[in-house]
Amino acid sequence: MNEALSVVFSNEAYRKQRFVAALWQNWQAVLGEDLAVIAMPLGHKGDQLIIGAEDNMAMQELSLQAPEILERVNAFMGEDIFVKVKVALLLGQRPLRSHLPQRESALVRPQLPPRPPGLGMLASSMDPDSVVARCYEAYVAMFSRKRD
Repeated sequence: MNEALSVVFSNEAYRKQRFVAALWQNWQAVLGEDLAVIAMPLGHKGDQLIIGAEDNMAMQELSLQAPEILERVNAFMGEDIFVKVKVALLLGQRPLRSHLPQRESALVRPQLPPRPPGLGMLASSMDPDSVVARCYEAYVAMFSRKRD
């Protein structure tokens, strides 16, 4: 098993995918604030980096900035993985960055609904060792905790 995994993980394609995934996660830091707001990562195809633009003006600007983008991305990768930047209009496509969790924003805890009337009354009619009874107990406890 170790031999098989070492072959898979030492594979060039796997190594490239790891680098590309790290690129999407660090997109804003790699490109900088000025370019990251208009350059949306869409993916890659072979040695071509594909970025999206929301409109024609942004597309023109990104086309002019392609050598700079390519230099920054390859510097982040530590080697020349990409040789060309292709700029395309988004046209409804979702950038890869939008699929990732936002680290900057704080998690917002959802508000609990009002406490149901008679909550907890069914516990005495359940087998205390059953999964359903433990789930019901946790549900009742959720309403007993102090709310923020």
